[in-house]
Amino acid sequence: MKKYLSEGSWNSKTKKNHRDTLILYMSPAKQNSIGRNLCPKASAGCLASCLYTAGRGAFSNVQKARSERTEMWIHQPDIMLYSIAKQINTRAKRVTELAVRLNGTSDTNIVDRLLKRHAIRENVVFYDYTKIRERSVFKDTLPNRYVVTFSRSEDNEHEALDVLANGGIVAVVFDKLPDTWHGYPVVDGDERDDLMLDIDGGTVLGLKAKGCAKRDQSGFVIKTK
Repeated sequence: MKKYLSEGSWNSKTKKNHRDTLILYMSPAKQNSIGRNLCPKASAGCLASCLYTAGRGAFSNVQKARSERTEMWIHQPDIMLYSIAKQINTRAKRVTELAVRLNGTSDTNIVDRLLKRHAIRENVVFYDYTKIRERSVFKDTLPNRYVVTFSRSEDNEHEALDVLANGGIVAVVFDKLPDTWHGYPVVDGDERDDLMLDIDGGTVLGLKAKGCAKRDQSGFVIKTK
């Protein structure tokens, strides 16, 4: 059976996680055969700063594999979800707690669809980033926990502040991390990828600008004084 999920230990950030981690990488935005947007709320600044080709993603074989996963998700999602559930449950049998991120380079409802169709072992927790306001909530979809952090961009700051005011977590990209943002505490989100699973709501997950984002002029990256 085909395995769609990558090991967290293969990524420089997820290998620092406190939990064993599996992550799904697909092609972002409209990079697929039918032009379906897998990042429907991505801003121009976000698209320009996308880390899709960072690290291992720069290799053509890696991009080809991500493209194949994307086509499978678009054209045969039920088969793909069955395989993902199988891979997750098999791995979860061997660890104390398993963290799973299914939107490594996308912003879809794949976790919700997976949990509706398949029973996932109780020691599995899910986490993701999103720019879709309605998805950025703490979800206890029994028996699994799902934490979704809202991603601030140059055109959705009002939504980001609303998420924080309602007890959610917001990821913000800075050139240098401040102590606070709009009065909310900022923690170092680059410390590890699964940090959002261990912090309180009303917290800013600060991320340092990387790659193309270092040259951002759109407002996607906040310049600190």
